[in-house]
This record gives sequence, structure tokens and C-alpha cells, in this order.
Amino acid sequence: MNKKPEFAGSFYPEKAEELTNLLNSYKQELHFPCKSKAIIVPHAGVYYSGHAAMAGFQHLEFNDNIFIIAPSHHKTFNNIALPEYTYFDTPLGSIEVNNRLIKDIREKFPCLISNEVFDNEHSIEVQLPFLQTLFNPQIQSALDFVKEIKKIGRKIRIIPVLVGNCNYKLISDLISAYWENSSFVISSDLSHFYPKQECRQIDTYTATIIETGKLDFFQEPQACGLTGIKGLVDFANNNDCSLIRIMMYNSGDISGDSDRVVGYGSWYLSTENRDEIVEKNYSEYVLDIAKNAILNQEFIPHEIPPVLTQYGASFVTLKLNGQLRGCIGSVYPTKPLILDIIDNARNAAFQDPRFEPLTEEETANLEISVSILSSIERLNFKDERELLSKIYPHGIIIAEHDKRAVYLPIVWEQLPEREVFLNSLKEKAGLPANYFSRTLEAYKFDATYISRPF
Repeated sequence: MNKKPEFAGSFYPEKAEELTNLLNSYKQELHFPCKSKAIIVPHAGVYYSGHAAMAGFQHLEFNDNIFIIAPSHHKTFNNIALPEYTYFDTPLGSIEVNNRLIKDIREKFPCLISNEVFDNEHSIEVQLPFLQTLFNPQIQSALDFVKEIKKIGRKIRIIPVLVGNCNYKLISDLISAYWENSSFVISSDLSHFYPKQECRQIDTYTATIIETGKLDFFQEPQACGLTGIKGLVDFANNNDCSLIRIMMYNSGDISGDSDRVVGYGSWYLSTENRDEIVEKNYSEYVLDIAKNAILNQEFIPHEIPPVLTQYGASFVTLKLNGQLRGCIGSVYPTKPLILDIIDNARNAAFQDPRFEPLTEEETANLEISVSILSSIERLNFKDERELLSKIYPHGIIIAEHDKRAVYLPIVWEQLPEREVFLNSLKEKAGLPANYFSRTLEAYKFDATYISRPF
């Protein structure tokens, strides 16, 4: 039994050639060829959300089984729903449903088996042409054919999952159960029908929660597919993975309407954290940004990699002939990482109270470094001996009432002994070297460190 397309001609073109050409026009050259077994992508009309959706699908790893986990917009039910259809049709052809796997899910998870709940539901159908265009293309170049030749004889099967009233843990458990032999598409738009500026604020907040994994901060109006998003975030938290932003914008950016807009975003799941990705792929870009920010007070970067638009904290350090010439940074993420780096680069050069503003002549012998900080974790300890046992090799913050100081992890190269390191940090905070009290607070963090001659 085939499910016929219901949204061809409205959410996407109904003619195969027009649909293929449109989706191919959304393809981008990837900055680095990272493939992922799980993505978050929007499901609105492809004329609006297609850029973000294609950007996400280009990171999706080919797999025989692809789960599409999407919200139900019109039907109410508990837990999840799966269909009895054999195929889902689009103008690009039929895509097979893995009914054997659905039978297995039915035996292991609380679910509703029903075709009816899939009627008039766009959140799964809109995703199918992207899969067909990328994994079973009707039109492709000779080069693409050669690249994909190893997939000849293999075809994808989908497992359509509609999410009803259920706890996100059910989605997390579902992903865990079938992770080894499957890929996962989490289908969700972001905020709905707010003014453009308010939409951006809400979606930026949502993106920050997705990227930091802080599940308790999610609220229902943030995204229509929130349960699926929370399920993937929970899976990422439990498996030491990160969700990396690919693209984010809203319908107003496409249509020009700023009164009632819908937000769109795409992310991919990575076994590396954000800072490792930046270090591996964007080190020179980051250092160029910091340098240009110092040389030109009016400098504004263009074509910013989305991973650098995630909120982050950084330090920028300048050394002249091997000696410290300025160091300013942020401990907590309060803005997109790229803006934090720009601000700290300028402050290290011109606002460090220990030094005169940097001169043009000094730049000839300057070294610049950027440290990107991990999240902050509080250290629990009952005495100084226990504190000393926990500080190496991390960056450390100490705080006592209004006195506070921080050392980056790289300071261990100058102060390798724990007691000397801690005593020096106390003195930097304005405390005696032998100071200790039960109200003293300490926090640890790690840092990704990149540097080069200016």
C-alpha cells in the first residue's frame, strides 16, 4: 500500500524535474566533509526552509534505515505512531518503508500503528524529496556518480515516526535502540508567528540550549518538534556527543515579511565538541579574525561559519618577543563565539590596564593566541588538600566574596606545581597565598588553544 503525496504543488513543486532542480540549487560546498547519523532539519515549505534543510541533509550519513521523527500537527495520540504503508510516494518516485523494523519497534515500544494519523501531515512528507535527491538521485553528474558508486545495489528504507503526547526519553531510547544500523532525521521548525526580531531572539535561545544540552530550559513554544529535539539532545548528552549548528534563519529573511515569521535551523550530531571542530577546521580563520579586529576597528567579518555563531567564551593573548603584551577574555558565554573573540582581541590590544595600547610598530614581533573555553564546572572540596588534587591540568577560577581570579590551562607550563599554581592564583585575586576558607569557591574548565605569529 502506497501513501500518495498530499503536499506536492504547495509545500514543494509537483513536477519531478522542477523539484530536483530546486533542491539541487540549495546544495552548498561543505567546508569540511563531516557526515553524521543524526540531524535536525526544518519541515516547512521548501521555498522557505529548503536552504536550511538541504544544509542539514548534506551532512546526513547514508544508511539503509533512516528514521524520520516528526511532530503530529493535526492528530492527538499518546507516545508515537507508525504507519502500515509499504511505500511513501513523491514526484521523485517511491521510497520504501521498513515494515520489518516497524514490527520490531511495535514489540519494544508503546506505539500506535495507524495510517490515519499520517493523513494531512507534512512534517514527514516534506523530508522525503531531500533523501531521494541526495541518496537516490534521478539526475547527477558523472563525478557524483563515481563518488556514490559504492552505494549501487543499496537503497534506503524509511521508518516514519510521528510523535504524540510522550516524554522525550521515549525518543532518546528509540534512537539508542536502533543507533548502530540507522540514521535519524529530527523534523522540526523553530518558533512560529512572532515578529522577526523576537523570532531571532527566541531561536537564538533555542539554539543555545540545543548546543549546550541544557534540557531543563526548553519550553513548548520554542519549536513544534520539541519532543524529538529533546530526545536527540538527551541522546547526545548520554553519549558524549555535541550538536553543531549548520544554518539558522527565518521566513522573513526569504519573504521580506517581518510581522509573522517562522524560524528554521539545522544541526548535526558530532562525536567531537564544538571547540575541537573549530580547532581542526577553522584555526586560521579564527586567528585572522582576531588579527583583523585589532588592525581595523571597523572590521566586520563576512561568511561566518555557523559553528562560530554558537555562544562561546574565549581569551585572546598577545605576546611581544615572548613576553606578555595583553590578555583579556570571557569566562562565561554571553554572545556568539566570533563576537567574543573580536571583542577580546581588541580589548587585549588596547584595553588591558597593565599595558599601554598596542602600537603598529609592535605588531611586527607579536604573537597572537586564542583560547576557546569549555563550560565551567564547580569543584566541591572540604579542604585545600582536596582542592589541590582536583585542579590539574584544568583552567581554574577562584572566587571569595568580591575577589575573583582565573588562570587558563596554559599557565601550568609556567607554574607546574599545584601548590605554587594555586597560591599564585590566590594572590592574583588579591588574597594571601596561604588563604583558605569554607566559603572559597573554585571552578574548572578546559580550553582549546591556537596560536601563531601575528
